[in-house]
Amino acid sequence: AVVSTQSTGKKLLSDDITTVSANELQFYTSLSATCIQIPLWILTEMSLPKWADFPLLLIDGISFHLQSVTAYCLMNLISPVTHSVANTVKRGLLIWLSVMAFGNQVSILSWVGTSLVIAGVFLYNEAKKQSAVPVQRTAVYVSTDYIV
Repeated sequence: AVVSTQSTGKKLLSDDITTVSANELQFYTSLSATCIQIPLWILTEMSLPKWADFPLLLIDGISFHLQSVTAYCLMNLISPVTHSVANTVKRGLLIWLSVMAFGNQVSILSWVGTSLVIAGVFLYNEAKKQSAVPVQRTAVYVSTDYIV
């Protein structure tokens, strides 16, 4: 869902016909998410949100907005692939921090997944370093002695 939202957002922002700024796009996606979330909350909780929940919802909304603005700014500075790799690392770290904080059991599959993330990031960084190394070119001298 995040990938499709980001690619739809990039398409809307780069379209010559549509004049939607990044802030407007963020506002409309957040508004539509809120319109979807409130009925689902009512269905699952079987009640309207309590007044004590509204400050938490406000903090959640502000945090999401700041995260999205940061992602848009970061996407302007680095490539989308680098952003995706950094996001994958962030998710892996959050999972392992929650495992350490709450003492959950870790399965073999979790270890394999984490190892794949770490290996993927290492290989990506190595490939990026190699592509950044300038290629040394040797000069080729052509003799003009045989030109008539």
